[in-house]
Amino acid sequence: MISPKYSYGWKENLQISISAPFHLNHGEHPVGRFSGTMPGNPEAEALLAWRFLHKLTGVATRNEATFYLGGSATTQSLPRTDGPPLEREPNVYGALAAAHISRRYYLSAGAGYEHYGQWSSGKLDHQSDSLLTSVVIGWRPPFLDHDYPKPDLRFFWETTGDRIGRAWRDATATATTAGGGGGHIHEALIRQSASGSSDVIVLPNSGGKGIYSGPTFLLTYRNMAFQSGFLVSLWDQRNGTQPAERFQAVVGVSYFFFGGKR
Repeated sequence: MISPKYSYGWKENLQISISAPFHLNHGEHPVGRFSGTMPGNPEAEALLAWRFLHKLTGVATRNEATFYLGGSATTQSLPRTDGPPLEREPNVYGALAAAHISRRYYLSAGAGYEHYGQWSSGKLDHQSDSLLTSVVIGWRPPFLDHDYPKPDLRFFWETTGDRIGRAWRDATATATTAGGGGGHIHEALIRQSASGSSDVIVLPNSGGKGIYSGPTFLLTYRNMAFQSGFLVSLWDQRNGTQPAERFQAVVGVSYFFFGGKR
């Protein structure tokens, strides 16, 4: 998946970001978020970041805390092996992160929750909600400690944990497509009293929990930044017959358009 993203620091402690990820292939993918500020699904997302705590504790040392709030809308309908694609509705995302930052060391922890609605299409399809947590320890070697515009390299060890809820689809929609659409009739049928008298089918091959850990790095040079990470699964418990997610890998390139005083 490629995820173009544009961010603008509207004020010193306020930033807005817009991303529009898309998948290179159209297969069935793991559900969740790839990172704290990027959706893992093909969704156009707008995210507001407010750094409500920014306290200097020494020379080049500070404590920070940031609150994130945003929403997204689906750009593609992903196929599923257990029936027709889900009609996913817009979602809302909130997160909180705190960090201690110095020239040598970096410590950060955060958590975010993503919730999907089910109101605009009239159907009861519901994409899995997801919870993402992250703990990061960073280190800048002394011989790589350079000021702008020289290259600046930092190494991190990141551990993430996610919990993805069950998805469900409208039972009436499945009944009309099960004959030739490959729907699985063994799925658990439950009554949703909060949604009136309609029935929904809980998808057994959805949701799960996992913990991942591994090295990442960030290199900045002039107006460019390069980052990459490779996390290995320490614990992966997927519901049903979903394939195991053995690792997660991300590569990113950033370019800062505005220089000088801006």
